[in-house]
Amino acid sequence: MTPGLDKWTRFRIVLVGLGLLGLGLWICCRFFYLQIIRGTELRQVATREAQRLCPVLPVRGQILDRRSNELAISTRVYSLVAHPPQIQDAARLSRELAPILGFNIRELQQILTRARPFVWIKRHLTPEKEEAFRTWQAEAEKAAKISKITGRRDIDAIYLVPEAFRYYPQLALAGSLLGFCNVDGRGLEGLELQYDQYLYGKPKKCMKMLDARGRIVVSGEKAWDPEVMGNNLVLTLDSTLQYIAEKELTKGVTHWQAAGGMTLVVRPQTGEILAMAQYPQVDPNRFAHFPEENRRVRPVTCALEPGSTFKIFIAAAALDAHVAKSTDTYNCEMGVWRLGAKEVIHDVHRYGTLSLQQVIQKSSNIGAAKIAFRTGSARLDHYLRAFGFGSRLGVHFPGENPGIMRNVRASRSPLDRATLAFGQGVSVTPLQLTMALAAFGNDGVLMEPLLAKEIVSPRGEVLKQFQPRPLRRVLSPDTTRKMLAIMETVTKQGGTALEAVPPGFTVAGKTGTAQKLVGRAYSHSKYTSLFIGLTPAQKPALAIAVIVDEPKGAIFGGVVAAPIFREIAAQSLRFLGHYPQGENMPVLAGLLPTPAAAQPAPEAKTPAPKTTTPRKVLKLQAATPKKPLEVMPNLSGLTIRQVLNLLHRSGLHCRFEGSGLAVSQEPAPGTSISPGTTCLVRFRSRS
Repeated sequence: MTPGLDKWTRFRIVLVGLGLLGLGLWICCRFFYLQIIRGTELRQVATREAQRLCPVLPVRGQILDRRSNELAISTRVYSLVAHPPQIQDAARLSRELAPILGFNIRELQQILTRARPFVWIKRHLTPEKEEAFRTWQAEAEKAAKISKITGRRDIDAIYLVPEAFRYYPQLALAGSLLGFCNVDGRGLEGLELQYDQYLYGKPKKCMKMLDARGRIVVSGEKAWDPEVMGNNLVLTLDSTLQYIAEKELTKGVTHWQAAGGMTLVVRPQTGEILAMAQYPQVDPNRFAHFPEENRRVRPVTCALEPGSTFKIFIAAAALDAHVAKSTDTYNCEMGVWRLGAKEVIHDVHRYGTLSLQQVIQKSSNIGAAKIAFRTGSARLDHYLRAFGFGSRLGVHFPGENPGIMRNVRASRSPLDRATLAFGQGVSVTPLQLTMALAAFGNDGVLMEPLLAKEIVSPRGEVLKQFQPRPLRRVLSPDTTRKMLAIMETVTKQGGTALEAVPPGFTVAGKTGTAQKLVGRAYSHSKYTSLFIGLTPAQKPALAIAVIVDEPKGAIFGGVVAAPIFREIAAQSLRFLGHYPQGENMPVLAGLLPTPAAAQPAPEAKTPAPKTTTPRKVLKLQAATPKKPLEVMPNLSGLTIRQVLNLLHRSGLHCRFEGSGLAVSQEPAPGTSISPGTTCLVRFRSRS
């Protein structure tokens, strides 16, 4: 080998080596530049190209009544989203989609060009808009295939995602009490707000893997993912009793052309609120269409003067303190009692001497004032505050009003102490008034008001229970028995509330007619009519308060509010299994008291009358459907309980009129039906 050839060979080897070394250095520098200097930025770009990060909002838990009927549910809807960085021609997309979605073109283009990786275009599309978008999407896909477009497409950067939408299937039933949610499913008012931490669930994010064209190939999203589902709230409300209360209250308020009304139905032994109704009503599905005043839960948040209903608490204080007896007499001054030169108390009727029992029965202002004077300021203050007036009762609901209760001990004005006896100069909430009344039906023990019964997980596990809790003993059992007997005379001949008694039942109650304050003076044209009562009188199952605001044509509680009480009480008692004396009917199973509740006196056992059950009834009892009915059955001859078992298990809503056995029905037998249909069944006694 010649020396020249060896030199040239070495030169080439060195040249190749330098080239490889330079290439290696360039690769190292490039690697350093891409991985270290621009590594974070490029990884983000790659992630945006290959993945989509989408939020998954939680599915809000259900709100159920005590019988597991749905009051608030979450339904699946679709929302439209987009990824602006992946859209090249936002103007064209805006022109095509704006008419479909109901947008202004410029407004939609601004959304599609935002400097964000993810945007919401339209939340909770209606079925019509969802279908219109899917049609546009299918046509765009077809056009892209015909044009043989390769790479990323604008239509891949805009798509539908499932969401949960809050819906109230009972519409306005307990609407104000339930409250409502915002577009993200967070509670804004009512029970939705109070229990939002339990109902809302846990939001999360899911990653979607994309192919080269931006189409989703792997999705981390699950339909109705248990991880994001909220807990269910079970209430003490009974939707049937709530319906009865709202129906009769609406009927009464409309009849008297009143400004509004409220009613509460409470179980005295547990403090459970079975119904809380108000008028005007609110449909939480369309809460924005109702004024804010109507959305307030007035039985809890609004205070009013109780009028003559307050007299029973004054009399109970006097009896319990042993400063008066039911037979003690008081001079009612023939309707006019002068406390001073300008201080005069009037009665509606001219009464002479009345016993304590007659003072309550006739509703004498002068007699009640004299009972209050005999009781003394210190004792009155103690008992009235023990009943819960002037303080919050602790109901689990936002915005509870404590009312106004002046310090009676420090009051030096005889007029103030006198007017307090018939409910002037004090304000109470309907809830306070009803719970104080319920203490008479619970042997003198005041219970904490209960709206929620339990919190249940999506898997059916009970996470939290709300047990009935006695707040304190206000009266002795002996005093409550005496007061129930006195209050029962209010609804008998000679009393002020003859219209309050359902046929076959007894009622212990009190009427009230309160003048409304207008400015600083009492109005002579605006009144509040009240009736509060316990039924049955001696062994109360329900405590009911009815309040009608500014009735026209009549003002007295015994005329305006008492008939509403009668209808609510009659229908509620029948539904709970209490029937008028003398009716030859089977007894329904009532609401079961919670174990922690104060134990009521044992009921006397009456042997059930022997009745002959028709064959048709037995046949239908045995044929209770295990799946929803498709055709309306013949209900003729069935009892209320049998009708409930037959229809409720089929997802039907029931409305009842009368008592006894079914005699007519709507829809007629053989009519095609579906779950959610409302059925009207009329009953008639066998007598």
